[in-house]
Amino acid sequence: MSPHLRFRLLLIPASLLLTASIPSDLAEIGVRVTSGAAPGYVDDRACATCHTDLARTYQEKGMARAFFRPRPETDIEDFSAPPFVHAASGQTFQIARRGDRLVFRRWSREGETFETEVDWILGSGGHSRTYLYRAPGGEMFQLPLAWYTQTGKWGMAPGYDRPDHDGILRMVRRECLFCHDAYPEVPAGGDAHNAPHLFPESLPEGIGCQRCHGPGAEHIWLASGGIAPAAEIRAAIFNPGRLPATRQDEVCQTCHFQPSVTLPGLRRFGRNDFSYRAGEPLDDYLIQVDVEEEGQRPDERFEINHHAYRLRQSRCYLESGGAVGCLSCHDPHKVVPTESMKARVREICLGCHTTIQADHAASQDCATCHMPRRRTQDVVQVVMTDHRIQRGPGGPELLAPRAERDPALIGVKVLAGVPPGPLAEVYRASAAVRAGGGAEAVAYLERKLAEARPAEPEPWFDLAQGQLRLRRYTEADATLSAMLRRRPDDLLALEWLALARAAQGKTDEAIELTRRSLATGSNRVEAEYNLGRLLAAKGLSAEAEEHLRKAVSLRPNLAAGWFRLGEVQAAQGRKEEALASYHKALAVDPNYAAARKALE
Repeated sequence: MSPHLRFRLLLIPASLLLTASIPSDLAEIGVRVTSGAAPGYVDDRACATCHTDLARTYQEKGMARAFFRPRPETDIEDFSAPPFVHAASGQTFQIARRGDRLVFRRWSREGETFETEVDWILGSGGHSRTYLYRAPGGEMFQLPLAWYTQTGKWGMAPGYDRPDHDGILRMVRRECLFCHDAYPEVPAGGDAHNAPHLFPESLPEGIGCQRCHGPGAEHIWLASGGIAPAAEIRAAIFNPGRLPATRQDEVCQTCHFQPSVTLPGLRRFGRNDFSYRAGEPLDDYLIQVDVEEEGQRPDERFEINHHAYRLRQSRCYLESGGAVGCLSCHDPHKVVPTESMKARVREICLGCHTTIQADHAASQDCATCHMPRRRTQDVVQVVMTDHRIQRGPGGPELLAPRAERDPALIGVKVLAGVPPGPLAEVYRASAAVRAGGGAEAVAYLERKLAEARPAEPEPWFDLAQGQLRLRRYTEADATLSAMLRRRPDDLLALEWLALARAAQGKTDEAIELTRRSLATGSNRVEAEYNLGRLLAAKGLSAEAEEHLRKAVSLRPNLAAGWFRLGEVQAAQGRKEEALASYHKALAVDPNYAAARKALE
């Protein structure tokens, strides 16, 4: 602790101190404070200075190991297993250890190979692990192979067991890391809805203390001075136990309440991805939507992330007024031994069920019968505890093998957070459009936007995206032009308006708009690629090549970028370079038909 800080604390009540000096003051004692989109957070090791036992036992929890760098000491996989052959796509995959590195390889049936280092592991391994790699421009992508701990085998990652899977091209969005890691340090505004999904090379490893307790800088600053009253020190950090029972689970529900993986909830319009702080009402940040699937009732749907969603369907939860919640059974700071957990659950059950049948009196295990393990329908290799408490939930059929399937959505509803009316309908329609909804969803969103007229840009982007997807370029032009009148410097709106103009044959206007979107010097891969493509169409090969090379340098797995670069090189008579570019496109995407044809 610096003498300067101690002296200042002696003279001025802590409640009156300006917090602007916190980062520099803590830096003097070796504690770095984040800035940017998520300011005020510190390394969790600073928490362990005082809360030693809690920090130690928390490391046993899956949340603490939900995201991390590959290290030999964390291996649980069988890296000596033969390559995994995926019959549906005709591709072969392997993840192997090479010293301190993990390396992913893929072979296509045509002979193309792709190799990359695994940069991050997502998942504690309690059930499964998936693997990510980071592109030079900061984007993150998922690999198609996963390790399933319950079977001790390699298999296709969720959503990949199909002939036309995403391969190495599934982008990791901020919403993914929101639930698997502590907040990364990105620039202010870098987590906005219209910002590229870019991550720094250095990231936190795992979900730490402050995701549930809020930014810790002020708390540590006050505690390290040794002068502030204990009550004030405690008040500077959030404790979920201070909330009413009906709200204590909201921190858990930011991630563990997801009605459908097909249609995730929406951030409230105007809220950035990393703007949520533990303790604020969840409805102020997240608008949850539920879906109706063809041939399946909502109470039949069971997915891997359904803990709170299923619990809230239980009579026990409903009749307790929400008092029977996540923290009733679970200790967020440590792993509770199985027998102790059974006793804890039984005690909670007997709080209401004071009389039970004689043949159940000797049982110490309520959950096994009334909250059985089931196979999840979105991650079909995994079985999880069903938190919907039922008198007779089912039998062996709950564990029966099942194949991946694409659900057919026939309805969407807003669960909470927005009163019924035009704005709620905008959220409902936006969710459907983001999930790929067609002409009907886009038309409905347009009608409801005309009624609600929200000032925030997010639903207008959803409308423009839907119009572009449907190739309604004139309508998209009108939507995006209106957005730019309100926000002239919105880079994504400029990019998308350029696409609409190019599709209408207005190439020169599209080029100028794309140049404007790149004028800030930002690394926007799609804009670089689109500008290169447009310049090539004008015969400006040298300038086109410059932008295409920039695109593939930022995102080396951009198959279309390599293909277009090959076309530019071929147009200049550089045959060998063109062939090399076409091969790179096929190494990234073996199903890229245009590149394969170019090699014939």
